[in-house]
Amino acid sequence: MHQVSETKVARNDSWNDGLLSIIDKVELAFTGPANPECEVSVGLFKLRIPAFPIEVVREAVLNAVTHRDYSDPGEVLIRHTHRELVITSPGGFLEGITLQNILGHEPMARNRSLSEAFEKLGLVERAGMGRRRIFIPMLEFGKRIPTYEDGTNRVTLRMFDGTFDERMAILVAKWRSEGKELDLDSLLLLSFLRDHAFIDTSAASALLQVNRDTARGILDQMAQAKTGILERKGNTKAATFHLNKSVARDLLGRAGYTQLKGIDPIRYREMVREHVIHHGMINAQECRELLGLGESSTAKVDVSRLLAEWSGEDGFLKKVGTRGRGVHYLPRETGEVAGE
Repeated sequence: MHQVSETKVARNDSWNDGLLSIIDKVELAFTGPANPECEVSVGLFKLRIPAFPIEVVREAVLNAVTHRDYSDPGEVLIRHTHRELVITSPGGFLEGITLQNILGHEPMARNRSLSEAFEKLGLVERAGMGRRRIFIPMLEFGKRIPTYEDGTNRVTLRMFDGTFDERMAILVAKWRSEGKELDLDSLLLLSFLRDHAFIDTSAASALLQVNRDTARGILDQMAQAKTGILERKGNTKAATFHLNKSVARDLLGRAGYTQLKGIDPIRYREMVREHVIHHGMINAQECRELLGLGESSTAKVDVSRLLAEWSGEDGFLKKVGTRGRGVHYLPRETGEVAGE
């Protein structure tokens, strides 16, 4: 179904042909005006960015057809709007596959004979490349990360259009022209760091769907001098990672790196003092937000140390409370004795 607005459907096809014929018809539907392209300049070349890359559509449909539950009388549904492509297939995830591990789980086949037939025809890869063939082109073009949903006996894949990040698309295309290919992990991290100042091991573990040790290894590798994509802040397991200078400039603009590096620590005292003057108080969480330090263990320790220093005998803050979330800090009046 091609839905051009909330209330208007341009076409609503229902096919009962052979699988290969249906796949051809789906591809044909996405080679016309229903799948428009944008064009951006990369040096002397033009990069064409379709709303939904045809190879992604093909792979998503093949996955839905191959892994659906044929004992369920339901149909594979394809809903196409100007903002997203949604493909829903009967049958939930196979045992062991979840939303939290689908990207890296070993390939499993619900319909082995059909999988082998598609493989012999050169339509699918048996080595579990299908999900990468869906995610990588979308991320390379600067589009949002596709998402899976596991409903009651249904699996839904959502791929988003609407807008794309031109800077991301140009950067990836430039790297490819230089022989630098990015894997899925790198693209996921870049996509995340377009919208977040930093990432730590815990967040990377969830994003990449790997354990914390593996996530830390991936982050460390991307922060190596030769790779030059990330910079590391901190030397403990609670270290955070942000885009390096050149990547931040290309991906976020000239001010991006300065923003990601954070506020000069020399200004911390001045900023907190100004905050309590205007707002009357501050707590540890508000302090971390104000200084742009995030919620990592390292940030919590650093802020606790600073607040203890600023509420000491010669400090400008007065600590109220003794432990937990009830602790906050008030501005100390001139000449007031330290303590509560």
